[in-house]
Amino acid sequence: MKLFNMLFIATLLIFSASITYAEETPKIVVDAFEAYKISGFEDAAKIWYKGSPLENNTTVKMNIKSAISNIETIYGKMIGYEVLKNLKISPSTKRTYAVILYEKGPIFMYIDCYKSPKGWIIPEMLFNTKAQMILPREVLFDQ
Repeated sequence: MKLFNMLFIATLLIFSASITYAEETPKIVVDAFEAYKISGFEDAAKIWYKGSPLENNTTVKMNIKSAISNIETIYGKMIGYEVLKNLKISPSTKRTYAVILYEKGPIFMYIDCYKSPKGWIIPEMLFNTKAQMILPREVLFDQ
């Protein structure tokens, strides 16, 4: 009976943690990933850039588009994503660590979110094929 109770409590904790986890991810991050999965990078980029400092920076946008195009050439189509961790930096800023899943492998990413007067925006994001270049030690080894 004790074992059953311990398993039940462990399952409940895992389930409740995943609910909290999903609630912590800013909607703009989830919306962009869903758009990418359904319609492609261009639609995701519109969401990522809207209202951000990147919105009118054509050089940065072209560089990101080129990098994603190269990744898609090598890794194939984006087939999903996984949010790994959300870190609250301050009441107005969060960093989301995620993995973008492609047909032939993962890409690791962080997305900085800022709660502006008009809602969440993304002023910074970075991705790399190497987890250790993006993910902090506690995310890499806290499994």
